Amino acid sequence: MKTRQHQKGVGLIEVLVALLLLAVGVLGYSILQIRAVDASSEALARSQGMLILRSLAENMRANPAAQTSYPAAVRGFTNITSLPTMPTPSCSNPSSACTPVQMANFDAYMAARSAFVIGMNITMASCPGVGSAPIQRQCLFAAWGNTALSATNTTADVTNCMSTAGVYINGSNCLMMEAY
Repeated sequence: MKTRQHQKGVGLIEVLVALLLLAVGVLGYSILQIRAVDASSEALARSQGMLILRSLAENMRANPAAQTSYPAAVRGFTNITSLPTMPTPSCSNPSSACTPVQMANFDAYMAARSAFVIGMNITMASCPGVGSAPIQRQCLFAAWGNTALSATNTTADVTNCMSTAGVYINGSNCLMMEAY
């Protein structure tokens, strides 16, 4: 009888410990689930950014006569705060006879518009890390979230995205793609 008296309430403590362990496990699973959702969101943003940049790079390759016009055209739409107005003339219709420079402006507009709709901004600058190269390669940049881009031509101004050596800055939300 005496042993039974010392055991009163032990079952309740065991249940409370088991519930505490279960709560820690559920909390850990919830945190993993949140991280998985964040990773999926980041992967979606990266793939959308790559599609926009790849499309613009292909348009640049299809319009070699205006390759030197693309950097300024793309930088004209950097960090826009509202949906940009379509340039004149609209080169989306095959019957409109656009010059190569007008086509470059239209391609830049379409890329910037597509990026803006999904919460991104784009720019074009000299590729980082190749300052001493005889031919300066041009790179396209896409950024989203709190990462801002600069509309100037220097790679040092893309500081929120990556260093001048071409290394991504920790915590930045951006992509870089060599265009030509």
